[in-house]
Amino acid sequence: MTEAIGDDVGNAHRPIIMGDRGMVVAGHPRAAEAGAAVLRSGGNAMDAAVAAAATLAIGIPFMNGLGGDAIALHSSVDGTVTAINGSGATARSSSVAALRAQGLTALPQRGPLPVSVPGVVAAWGEALERFGTRPLAAVLEPAIALAEQGVPLDASAVAFFNGAEYAALAHDFPALAVAFGTPGNRTLGERLKQPRAAETLRILAQKGWRAFYTGELARAWLTEAQGQGVLLDAEDLGTHATLFTPALSTAWRGRQVHVAPPNSQGLALLAMLGLSEAQPAAAPPDRSDPLIDPNAYLARKTAAFVMRDAYCADPRRIDLPADLLAPQRLRTLALDDRPTLSRAGGGDTSTLVVIDAEGRAVSWVQSLFESFGSGVVCPHHGLVLHNRAMLESLDDDPVHGLRGGYRPFHTLCPALMTGSAGVEMAIATPGDHGQPQSLFQVMRRHVEQGLDIQTAIEWPRLRHDSGREVMLEQRCPAAWDDALVARGWTVRRVERWSRLMGGVNAIVRHDGLLMGGADPRRSSYAIAA
Repeated sequence: MTEAIGDDVGNAHRPIIMGDRGMVVAGHPRAAEAGAAVLRSGGNAMDAAVAAAATLAIGIPFMNGLGGDAIALHSSVDGTVTAINGSGATARSSSVAALRAQGLTALPQRGPLPVSVPGVVAAWGEALERFGTRPLAAVLEPAIALAEQGVPLDASAVAFFNGAEYAALAHDFPALAVAFGTPGNRTLGERLKQPRAAETLRILAQKGWRAFYTGELARAWLTEAQGQGVLLDAEDLGTHATLFTPALSTAWRGRQVHVAPPNSQGLALLAMLGLSEAQPAAAPPDRSDPLIDPNAYLARKTAAFVMRDAYCADPRRIDLPADLLAPQRLRTLALDDRPTLSRAGGGDTSTLVVIDAEGRAVSWVQSLFESFGSGVVCPHHGLVLHNRAMLESLDDDPVHGLRGGYRPFHTLCPALMTGSAGVEMAIATPGDHGQPQSLFQVMRRHVEQGLDIQTAIEWPRLRHDSGREVMLEQRCPAAWDDALVARGWTVRRVERWSRLMGGVNAIVRHDGLLMGGADPRRSSYAIAA
């Protein structure tokens, strides 16, 4: 079996981290360390999650930051799951007519126009107030220290800052180079200091998270943003609030899988899981893989994304049918192969998962959407603003047409799985449209194929964004190419460990024992408390 796929498949390259006093897995080692330290000092899962999230904002500033968004899930000890929607709305003044009058037919990928309200700071503060036990000032300490002392650049960061993408961004947005250094010649271990971000975090520690949205700090950074053409105003910031709602859930393999409801694309993950249960598919007849037939996978993915594109928008814009995930509806959905939303971002997102000793759990995703988001820098405050609104269309589409004051469609897709004894898995990944796809594959590998969580994460993956092109990691079975081409697909082989396939962080819990898996495709790291 493994010989047909690759000699390294089935043999995890990283050890499974195990413990029973809590665990953090995050997209950067310093973030995992910050969260684990909070757990060791008696903090709970949300205390640790916010400490790790704030540290991620400093540790990987090109993927996430103070100017981005967050969407998360929290599970209480009894398994009650709450969705935390920390995404921000578009500017109330933005309109399709006004932008079309400027000659635009689509929102630009970069620059001031795709900027919506940054929701991550409010999400940290409000989630901590609702579910945590520590003050914001305490959990921000590791991030402040890292910003002041400097992040030692790892191999992933060195590759980014020395790469063509950052060079192009710094050319178009020179303030990036002032804040984060000139492109090229960066070295492993070189420290990236962010003193302005440290100052902003200190103000938040002293005055609270609301200072980011009202008062002197808010006025100052907003003035910088508006001077560069950002459409947001003081009312857009002052009226922002994090949404706390019941999670969207479905039964799967005797468990409940929970995601954030729209405007998150979590619905796509539930639809893929539901389709796998409503219409089980056999493994490939040539036994090239013990679980996945790539053509059956793509049929499910396409159908699930049709559902996603019909419903994943600001919750004020859509009504979810009560039977949305019922087996009969899913079987009908499986016949639908309409084209789906294809404008992909770069997958530059950061994630973390936490489970504490009592069984509380958090799956947290935060992002600038693309590398350094919009490219718009508020230089005196260490902020780079995200470009989340770029996926909204400049038309009257009832789901995805731009509307001022509405949250745009969001690719952030945290997930939790619960059973009779509470949380069994906390899982999250970056990867824009690939997020539900990577989660689906890893969850099936673990639950159905019976792989431990680290091996499930390391198993080779496939991904489809749009059109007829399918991406396969080099370690995927060679037989898949012929099977896909025979059905009219075009195959693109990517690296053996491709960051395009995400960077899954996961913790599984059984009889009180926690097992953490961290994806070698990114800088993911697991630490037991």
